[in-house]
Amino acid sequence: MVKLYNTQANLASDLSNFFKNVVPDISKPHLKIIPYIILGMIQSESVVTPDIVKTFKGDFSYVNPFSSIRRLERFFNTPNFNVYNFYDALLNMLFLTTN
Repeated sequence: MVKLYNTQANLASDLSNFFKNVVPDISKPHLKIIPYIILGMIQSESVVTPDIVKTFKGDFSYVNPFSSIRRLERFFNTPNFNVYNFYDALLNMLFLTTN
């Protein structure tokens, strides 16, 4: 019997494509990391940065965890990413396409 599993990289890639279509003005660095953040929050069942970093796989597994923690802290503290615009675009797409 053959089992197919989606890896974290596959899921992150698909989420990245989804976000690119929904929020076209999102920058590439944010587009690269936000799917991993969301998947990390789901997998770790936590919003604490070190817990999220522990779940990262793929490219992130070769990096020192403290570097990933600093990267996430920079992501959350940057003025270039407006989380409210991001959520607004997601919710508009979800609610406007379901009607």
